[in-house]
Amino acid sequence: MDTALFLKIVFLCVFIYSLAPTLLIRLGRVGAVARAARGYGRVALTFDDGPDPNYTPQILDILKQYQVKACFFVVGSKVRLYPDLTRQILQAGHTIGNHGFRHKAVWLLSPGATRGEINETNMAIEEITGQKTVFFRPAWGLFNAFLVWYCRLKGQKVILWTYMSWDWTKKATPESICRKVLGRLKDGAIIILHDSDSALGAAKGSPAQVVAALPRILDGIEEKGLRVSSLEDIIISKKKPFLRKLFQQLWLPVDKLARRLSGITDLPDSKIWRIALRRHRGREWAMHDSSVLKPGELYLELHVNNDRLMELIDENTSVERASIIAMREVLNGLPPLVEYLNSEKKLENVDIVMGITLLHRGLGRIGFTVADMKPGLFKAFTGWYERWLLGVFHPGGFKKLKTYREKLTPKYVIMTRQELTQKNKTNDKHNKI
Repeated sequence: MDTALFLKIVFLCVFIYSLAPTLLIRLGRVGAVARAARGYGRVALTFDDGPDPNYTPQILDILKQYQVKACFFVVGSKVRLYPDLTRQILQAGHTIGNHGFRHKAVWLLSPGATRGEINETNMAIEEITGQKTVFFRPAWGLFNAFLVWYCRLKGQKVILWTYMSWDWTKKATPESICRKVLGRLKDGAIIILHDSDSALGAAKGSPAQVVAALPRILDGIEEKGLRVSSLEDIIISKKKPFLRKLFQQLWLPVDKLARRLSGITDLPDSKIWRIALRRHRGREWAMHDSSVLKPGELYLELHVNNDRLMELIDENTSVERASIIAMREVLNGLPPLVEYLNSEKKLENVDIVMGITLLHRGLGRIGFTVADMKPGLFKAFTGWYERWLLGVFHPGGFKKLKTYREKLTPKYVIMTRQELTQKNKTNDKHNKI
């Protein structure tokens, strides 16, 4: 065979197997994510090439101080070498991604070797942490045709980066890293940094520059009005359907007007509570502790801040996670509620705080008494309205709510002033301990 022809065939094979997939993905962004959806004010922080016993713990400490979550794309052989450090990453609430087992460029790897780079790392992560990973980032961002097909077959989400920080070079300094990261920072950016210097081409000690730059980067992100979100939140979250988004936007001014007309105001120093002073119009109502709410007496009506709930759902792909945060804010809102009751002269005769909600189970667990509503038009309308509201703001929409429609029954949640004060004292005592 002619030498020139042979070289052309070799080049064509290499181009089809390695160069073409890399160019298609890196330039065309086909089959990989290099930027998240815009419009949410979020960025993702990722670290490659670890775990490293020297630098990874320092980075974890900084992330803990700033209370942000990142994704660590780990090398499988290092996962085996440092299992405790790998578990520490996960226990701190961060995500672990696959970065290959030996940090090899896959351009010239066979399909079998490519599969091994992915599978061995996935197995190491699962054996040591007990969790599977769905995120994969190839070493140096290089691809081959088999890798593209195999990632799709196995459901691996390929994650690249929005732009380079060049933090691994010899000339990198904390100032240059900050300048490169923050200078191009925009909503939806996926930031890449490194917590190890063991990869080919990385300057020795370069992660020390990252450790020095990281607090400034996190401060700069906040100054730009953005927030760091986990990779699950920023990648897996889906855009809201148009009609649901339209309903939400239309509901906001209507809700604001309704609150103003009905005298509902935000509770000072609380994100989650809204309140209104009401006069009891029904019959005499005996509470479980023998206190009685008589016709004409004042009580404090509690409302959950739906704007805050919407923020929590937007910030968290998991409704369960949003619910946990909401309940934490409910508990944190009890001391301001007690303070408000004791400081406002108009409330000195108010002995009952009460609300109506579908989300009564969580409130019941923290000390509120849950009571059924009497059947009738008011209960039916209240249930319909709150279910409609929950369906509009629930990530799964109305279809998701059908799975547990029978549980979505509005009920009263009640707490007396005495109970509220006692619970607040108990919480203060526990916090001091």
